[in-house]
Amino acid sequence: MCALLLADGAPRGAGDLVDAEVPRHESGAVTHTREQSDDGSVVDALLVDLASVGKDVTAVVLAIRAEGGPLGRIPGLRLCALVEGRQPVRLDCGGVTGGRMLVVAECHREEGGGDGWRLRAVTLARPLLPAAPRRPLPAPVVLPPEGTCVGPGLLRIAFDADGGDGAGVDLCALYELADGLKGVVQPLGGAAGALRLPPYVRLDVERDGGGARLTVNLDQAVRFRRVLVYLTLRGTGRSFADVHGTVTVRPDHGPAQDFALDPSGLESTACVLLLLTREGDALRVRREARHLAVRQGVSPQRTVDYAYGWGLVWTPATF
Repeated sequence: MCALLLADGAPRGAGDLVDAEVPRHESGAVTHTREQSDDGSVVDALLVDLASVGKDVTAVVLAIRAEGGPLGRIPGLRLCALVEGRQPVRLDCGGVTGGRMLVVAECHREEGGGDGWRLRAVTLARPLLPAAPRRPLPAPVVLPPEGTCVGPGLLRIAFDADGGDGAGVDLCALYELADGLKGVVQPLGGAAGALRLPPYVRLDVERDGGGARLTVNLDQAVRFRRVLVYLTLRGTGRSFADVHGTVTVRPDHGPAQDFALDPSGLESTACVLLLLTREGDALRVRREARHLAVRQGVSPQRTVDYAYGWGLVWTPATF
């Protein structure tokens, strides 16, 4: 395992990498240890003292790095996060076949600054990428009704159900990056994504079930090919024929694009909200509001994939 300290999305230098060769950060905030048991299993541990992390550090990325071959040749990859005062969080990292680095988690400061931190699972088999250079803010451009071109900053997308209809409604996104990386951000399986690392899309779910929000990092717009935002329903005997609500689309720069989601005449458990596609150095947002008929034995996620030709391999989620 290794840890990388980031300031505004990028390391400040080689000293911000902590691993077996350099087992302690100069600030003392991150320490690496390794133990090997008699049966040959190896336990790498990273101790992150959040109170000692420098104020300019915005995130600590935790990754597994393979030497001498791909990650898929290492059996039994698992992550266990132990946070004081909390239940342990465990993540099975199996199923990785290629690549030599797996980003497994990101510990980042809460929005708005302060001393609060959040820990989220990432699980991306990709090398760390440097942040794209910031560009001057363009004037917002309002296009015809089929879409809006939004500039740098963050794009926040949420669905607010009317009358308590939000129970069991999951906000999700399929993403495809310019380098060919594809995947899903969704509550199932803890696939929350990341904002400062690929896929540059993050899902925040309220602990009390009060709703969810997807955030897209538009500073990384040149790294995207497309993003599809959609809703799925959990549980039996339910459909979007009975779900009312409002979709809110709020970019940092540019006009809001909110719209009502009316009930569908279909007995559907999948509804596509938005399609984001790259246009130059920005993302074009197009409203879909499209309910999809889900066949028996086919999951809502796979139905959305088929309808838009994403081509992912779907497996049951593990917790």
